[in-house]
Amino acid sequence: MPPESHDHPTQDHSTRAAPFRDRQGLTDLLHRELPALTGAQRVLALHVLAHLERVPFLSATDLAAAAGVSQSSVTRFAARLGFTRYPHFTTGVGEALLHDAPAHAPAERFEHAPPGSPHAAVLRGETLALQALGPLLDHPDFRRAASFLAAADHVVVAGFAAAAALAVHASLYLSRLRPGTGLHTSVDAALMTQAPHWTPRHAALLIAAPRPATDTVRFLGLLRAQGVPVVLVGDPASVAVLGAADVTLVVPVTLGPTTAVPAAMLTLVSLLVDAVALEQPERSRHALRRFEHLSAAGELFVQGAPRTGTHEQQEEAGP
Repeated sequence: MPPESHDHPTQDHSTRAAPFRDRQGLTDLLHRELPALTGAQRVLALHVLAHLERVPFLSATDLAAAAGVSQSSVTRFAARLGFTRYPHFTTGVGEALLHDAPAHAPAERFEHAPPGSPHAAVLRGETLALQALGPLLDHPDFRRAASFLAAADHVVVAGFAAAAALAVHASLYLSRLRPGTGLHTSVDAALMTQAPHWTPRHAALLIAAPRPATDTVRFLGLLRAQGVPVVLVGDPASVAVLGAADVTLVVPVTLGPTTAVPAAMLTLVSLLVDAVALEQPERSRHALRRFEHLSAAGELFVQGAPRTGTHEQQEEAGP
């Protein structure tokens, strides 16, 4: 495809400020440009609008493959927006997203919360986050994450501070599929004793919620030092702080006046465990049957409790 006649920037943002300050400025710029864009340039603009959180972690080659255009089109697209080099464009996008990341402490959020009930706004925010999971579940990175965890000799699950509960949830269900699954919610003596034995044949599922704890940074450093492949599930602000992992799954988290509401992140983690099971169905079937046998023998659950799920799921499960 011949270069579009409007691909030449009017201002060089290689060292100057980007032509947008925040997410709204970036989306406004792209929407202003859309009517004049054609072909690959229009495809790229629409793709970037739909996948803003992923752009800072994509090389020009990755973005070209994801959007289905040539790498030269990506370079021209960055130039169209005023950047002489593609990395300057991704840096600008990352800074715009980080600018919007709500990093205020709960005390400050509570202090400046508008009068009245915040519940409706929080529900709307997390509903949108849940709806946004659809494209992420169809993305190759989600499948790569499941493959990493399924193929590893041992899986390490970790989450610190607000993410600890999510890590406990993931570890509980993943350990039924993968014996020896480890769980860490603090960087302590037990973790430091195990870390030297981690190898590239392990895999880690690291969950990061808003305002990532310093333990998250320390833990990620230990994993990288040992060459352990990392699947990072985090909100945009945490991912911006921690940087990309081997596989990075970005999930927005809604903040209320005093709490974070990670419903979409919990859903993603749960579906990731299901995807791990489906990677090796025979192995998963055997592991789950063994778990049910041992839990029944050990009277782990209340006898006679009603089963959950649909009638069809209960029929399929059998007696």
